[in-house]
Amino acid sequence: MIGVDEVGRGCLFGPVTVGAVLVTQASLAALEHEPWAAQVTDSKLLSAKRRNELALQIAANLPHAIAHVSVRYIDRHNINRAIQYAIYRAVQSILNAAALGADAVRILADGNYRFKYPGLGMARPMPRLDTETKADLKYFPVSAASVIAKVRRDALIAGAARRFPQYDLAGNAGYGTQKHRDAIAEHGLTAFHRKSFKLHA
Repeated sequence: MIGVDEVGRGCLFGPVTVGAVLVTQASLAALEHEPWAAQVTDSKLLSAKRRNELALQIAANLPHAIAHVSVRYIDRHNINRAIQYAIYRAVQSILNAAALGADAVRILADGNYRFKYPGLGMARPMPRLDTETKADLKYFPVSAASVIAKVRRDALIAGAARRFPQYDLAGNAGYGTQKHRDAIAEHGLTAFHRKSFKLHA
């Protein structure tokens, strides 16, 4: 199974990011003896420090991939298409690295997406995609994907926060807080704001 989860769907700033983590029966059995694995859950329920620690463990022990899809792509198409494309890229990266065919695995994603592959620019075969709401709370591979996606996207936003300090990105991670919206009204938009989103209060 490849667990996938996205981070940044509702943000006003920055890419949308998908994490993907491959697990097998053997790897799940081995993880039963790892104390850190029992602590993996929906990334939103973890402190930043714990997320970073767990992301290192996940990356060291399991095949994984990250895909960021740019603001330009989001604005040109839409956020759902961007998430579909990010899932495609992350999953294909794992399939290639693990030398697996699409029929050897299935994908489990958090949410209620009804993505159909192939799509425009997404022609390579994809595994079966199943979705379930709250999967990031229920299933280890999806929780693990949520953790690595959150950590990697937060790292990107931290770099942007140093470049654009007026938008309080360190405090809002790109989401549309009132302080962020007020800064947009005062300072205007950067090239990394999603212009297809409602940016003003």
